Amino acid sequence: MIRNICFLQAPSESGLQYPDNMTVLPLSLALGVLAGYLRNKGIEVDLIDLNAGFSDKFSNDEDKKKLEICFDKEAVLSYLKGEDNQCIDSLIEYMLSEVDIDSYDSFGISIGADFSFVQIHCGFLIAKFLKSKYSKTVFIGGNNVSYLYIFRDVFLELWTAALQNLTFIIKGPGEEVIWDIIKGLNDGEDMDALVNIGGLVRLIGNEVVANAEYRPQVVRPDWEGLDLKYYKKYMCDDTTGDKKSERAASDNKVYVYKWPDTFIDSPGQLVNKYNKTKKAKDVLPRLIVPYIFNYNCPYNCAFCTQSDYDRGSVVGGQAEHVIEDIKALIEKYQTNYFYFLNNAFNYSAKFADTFCQEVRAQGIKLYWSDCGRFNNLTYERLKQMREAGCVKLTFGFETGSEKILKLIDKRLDLAHAEEVLKWCHELGIWCDIEVIVGLPHEFEEDFAATKSFLERNQKYINYIWINEYFVVPNSLIGRFPERYGIELIRDRTTYNDLLKNNLEYFQSGRIPSTQNAKIYGYNEINGRDYSQIVEENNRRIETLNKMQKMEFYEVSQFYKLFLNKK
Repeated sequence: MIRNICFLQAPSESGLQYPDNMTVLPLSLALGVLAGYLRNKGIEVDLIDLNAGFSDKFSNDEDKKKLEICFDKEAVLSYLKGEDNQCIDSLIEYMLSEVDIDSYDSFGISIGADFSFVQIHCGFLIAKFLKSKYSKTVFIGGNNVSYLYIFRDVFLELWTAALQNLTFIIKGPGEEVIWDIIKGLNDGEDMDALVNIGGLVRLIGNEVVANAEYRPQVVRPDWEGLDLKYYKKYMCDDTTGDKKSERAASDNKVYVYKWPDTFIDSPGQLVNKYNKTKKAKDVLPRLIVPYIFNYNCPYNCAFCTQSDYDRGSVVGGQAEHVIEDIKALIEKYQTNYFYFLNNAFNYSAKFADTFCQEVRAQGIKLYWSDCGRFNNLTYERLKQMREAGCVKLTFGFETGSEKILKLIDKRLDLAHAEEVLKWCHELGIWCDIEVIVGLPHEFEEDFAATKSFLERNQKYINYIWINEYFVVPNSLIGRFPERYGIELIRDRTTYNDLLKNNLEYFQSGRIPSTQNAKIYGYNEINGRDYSQIVEENNRRIETLNKMQKMEFYEVSQFYKLFLNKK
C-alpha cells in the first residue's frame, strides 16, 4: 500500500555553482505542482531538492571527482542493468545521507530540465539504487525525459537499459499519471494494465515508444516542507507601508525583473550577494513564486517542439480560479512577487482582460513577469496589465526578416510589434526579446533586417535573449526538412561525444547548457553547408551581444567591486 511519496530533484552541475550560498537556486515549479495535486488526493508528500546544499557536499576537488562517474557511460548502463558498482553505491548513499529512505512507500525522481548528464544519469542511478537496495516503487519524470525521447535514436542504449530495469518513466505532465498508478497499485491492478497508462515510456521490441500524454492541469503549487531559504532573494523591505516602502518596492522590481539572473555573474545574482552581505535591517529574504496557468501554444512555429504533435487545445485556467490561487500563494509564502511561466499571458484576450479587471477590483498587490505574444496586445490592454502588476514581458520575436517569418509560420506583424514595444516603454513595462540566429536560409540581408529592428527599438528593449537555432526532430522542420530546403545531419554527435564533451566542461567548471541539445545539424539544399552556417552564426551572435545595454555589464562590475572589497 502506497500512502506517501518523497519527490527528489536530481542534482546538476548548476548546483555546484552556488558555493557560498549567496546565490539563488531556481525553485522547481514541477515539484510544487506534483505536491499540490497529490496532497489534494490524500497522499502524504515530502519534497527534497538535492541541489540544495549540493555545493557543500562536493566542495573540494576530491569529492567533485567522484561525480565524474556520471560521464562513464559503461558504468552507468551496467549499474542500471543490475551489476554491482561500489563507487556508484557510495556516491548515491552520500547524496541521500539525509533522506530517511525507509519512511517512504515510494519515490519520485525528477531528472530535471538542465540538459545535464550529471542530472540525467544521477536521476536514473538514484532510481535504480532505491528500487534494488530498498525495493521502493519509483517514478521518474522531468523535462529531460522529453529531451531524451526526442533524441531517442541517439540515446537508445540509455533508454534500453533504463526501460528494462525501471518501470515507471513518465513523459509530460506527471501528477495525474502518478496518482493513477498509485491508485492502481493500491487496488491490486495487473502490471500489464498499469504500463498502458498515459505518459509512460515503454520498450516494445527494440523501439522506444511513449503512451499518449495526459493533458496538463492548472494546479496550485505547494512547496510545504521544502527548505525555502535556498530560493529566496535578499530584497529591500517593502512591508512598512510608508514612502520608504514604495521606494523599496521600486528597487525590488529592478532587482527581480529588470536584471537578468540566470547565470552566476549576472547582475541579479550579484545584487543578491551584495544585499545578503549587507545584513541590513531593511533587507529581507523573499520568495519569488513560479506559477503556470496555461499550457499548449495555439501557434505552430515550425522550429518549435510543439509545432507537430497532437497536443490538443490550449489548457487555460479560469481567471477567477487563477486569482484565488495567487491570493492563497501570497498569503502562504508572504510575498507579492511572481514569475508566471506561461506560453503567453495574453494567449486569450478575454482571460487577460478578466484577470486584470479582477486584480484591480479586489485590490490585490501583485508584481509579475511572463511571456507574451505581440498579436492581440493593444495600448489599453497593456495599460490594464500594468495596473494589474505586470512588470516585464518576454516576447518571442525570433527574426526581423519577413522571409524567415513566413518560412517558420511565425504570424508576426513587425510594425505592430514595434508599436507594442513603444507602448510598453511608455507604460513602464520592461520588454525582453528572444532572437534566434541560424534559422534555415537566414542570409546576410535577413540578419541585417533583424539587426535593424533591434537598433530601431533599442530604447524600448530591456534585454536580448540570443539563441542559436538547433533542429528539434519532432518539430515541423525536423520532421519535414525538405519542405524547408534543408537536409539533416543526424549523426553529427553521438552519446559518447556528448559525454566526452560534458566531462571536459565539468572538469573546467563550466556548464554545457543548451549545447547538449545541438545534436542534429543541417545543410541547405544547393546552399550553405553546416560548417558555414555555424561560422556565420558565431559572427552574428557576437554582433548581437555587442548590442546589449551596457548597464548590465556596468552593474555587474559595480557589484563585483564591492563584493571583492568585502
